[in-house]
Amino acid sequence: MTAAAFKEVRKRPGVLLAYFLLRRAFRNTPQFRGNNAGTLIAIVDKQWIGRFERAGQLLLSGQAKAFFRPELTRHQVITVETGSRKKIDMDVLRGFAQTIVVADSPRAISKTMRLAADAMFVVEKPSARHVMAIRKLAGRSKVELGEAEKLVRQDWDVIDALLCRQVLGDNAFESSAMQDSIAEVQPRLSELPGYANAKPWAAELAADVASWRNGALEWSQVDRAALLTGPPGVGKSFLAGALAAELQVALVATSPGQWQSSGGGYLGDMLKAMRASFEEARSNAPAVLFLDELDSIGNRQHQSQHAFYETQVVNLFLELTGSASKWPGVILLGATNRPDDIDRAVLRSGRFERHIRLEIPTPDERAEILSYHLSGPCLQEVRPLTDLLERYSPADLEWLARVAKRRARAEGRAVEIVDVERSMPQRLKLPADVLRRVALHECGHALIALDSGFVESVIVSVTDTILDDPARQSGGKAHFDMKDSFLQTEDFLRAQIRIALAGAVAEQVGMGGRSTGGAGSRGSDLDLATSIAMRMVASYGMGPVPRLYADLDRITESFRPSPDISREIDRILREEWDKCRSSLTRDRDRLLAMAADLVRQGRLSLAA
Repeated sequence: MTAAAFKEVRKRPGVLLAYFLLRRAFRNTPQFRGNNAGTLIAIVDKQWIGRFERAGQLLLSGQAKAFFRPELTRHQVITVETGSRKKIDMDVLRGFAQTIVVADSPRAISKTMRLAADAMFVVEKPSARHVMAIRKLAGRSKVELGEAEKLVRQDWDVIDALLCRQVLGDNAFESSAMQDSIAEVQPRLSELPGYANAKPWAAELAADVASWRNGALEWSQVDRAALLTGPPGVGKSFLAGALAAELQVALVATSPGQWQSSGGGYLGDMLKAMRASFEEARSNAPAVLFLDELDSIGNRQHQSQHAFYETQVVNLFLELTGSASKWPGVILLGATNRPDDIDRAVLRSGRFERHIRLEIPTPDERAEILSYHLSGPCLQEVRPLTDLLERYSPADLEWLARVAKRRARAEGRAVEIVDVERSMPQRLKLPADVLRRVALHECGHALIALDSGFVESVIVSVTDTILDDPARQSGGKAHFDMKDSFLQTEDFLRAQIRIALAGAVAEQVGMGGRSTGGAGSRGSDLDLATSIAMRMVASYGMGPVPRLYADLDRITESFRPSPDISREIDRILREEWDKCRSSLTRDRDRLLAMAADLVRQGRLSLAA
């Protein structure tokens, strides 16, 4: 770059940044490395097209704008925008030694031009080092690496606005952060598919908030706090933003993890950060204060070496949530995957008293969610595909839509059902012996359940193909229609243990050994049987001595039973395992015949 060119672009930091980004994008091409002839296409943000056009001229010639002569140097830069009627003469394109085409979308590039181009790149956002270098060259104040990293995570228009602001501190991001907080943008919760358990409460809350704003309802009468529970990926965090949009209020999102990471991580720093979040919600009211990962707030009932720390944190949290319940316009929304680990006082009336369970989507909801995120293929087109995606969460489906859209963007067109089909996870064919084992496992559950006296009917099913991700699909399942039971007896609990263990027992009886199916993770058959036995002994007094060892609320993943309790749990599990084995060994022929029918038919409905 000549001195005259550098003097020019130093006054235009946006052009200089675009120059750096083009160099980064093209650096491995023969046209850039070897100065070879050819055509390169750069896809950039629409509002930056003019800057990238000038940056392309600099990259090709290094000359100031006044001296750039395409007709003499045989270098040219062409701009194309989506919807423009501008047509590129391919003969003219081929007549130049080097050409850079700058476009705002792959859709703006014709099929012929894509074929003629040597390479096409989507220009990515700058790095923090780019920002620091540009500001230095432009004579702006120095910024720290953290501030620069924060800037490059913003949208292009924010980068454009703040790149050369004289002082770039935390206050520079206030308008951007506030825009993120004021949830007046789509989508609203009522417009989203799924969330069936949350929408009735949200609709009632929206009506109450509207009445409160109109002065027709006191804030004390508003149901203003809820706890979202459910497995990872079901959309708890996304719901918080959609709820704020529905209510047209600010969203203040935080978590105990963020509080703990503030300052030096000391107790005082965490408590200060916690207070600041609540005060932020109060000052921006009406607002939704979203507290993610609420189980990590601590639990005073847990005995640990950090008991003092946890007690101080929980106590202040209780104080703040108690106060917040009286602050007009502040709505508390918590989220957790593990509600049992939350201190009981947090969940009492006046705080997070309403609990909303978010589940993995139903087959209908899966199709609606994927169709929504695709904004293209209709519901009827995606339904056959989503029926194969059992256990897919809303987050999984949104990811699948992104992958399909990326495929379509690469080809410069709108997303189609073929893009979804190509993005689907691979399906694996189960070997015959594995399918037989899965069928035996499910039929074992069914036979023991039907013989228990507590089940009216069972539906078992298997599939001969599964997704290339065993955590999402097991290959088989059993659904039980339980008889009404208003009070759980010891016989009922022991029957539940036998039903849970029966799958593994059936494998042993039918094939001579067990597999890892039904074990190894929280929520598995073995975990269910163990947790029931633990509650029986430690909380229900159903061991040899009718004694309460621990409150039922404490029987969570973190509970560590004493040796005496462990021995009694082992005794119960062993007894129910032996009962299962005796029953299924006696009915082995029935078990094998049922499993063979299940393999052939794929689904069986059985009545007691």
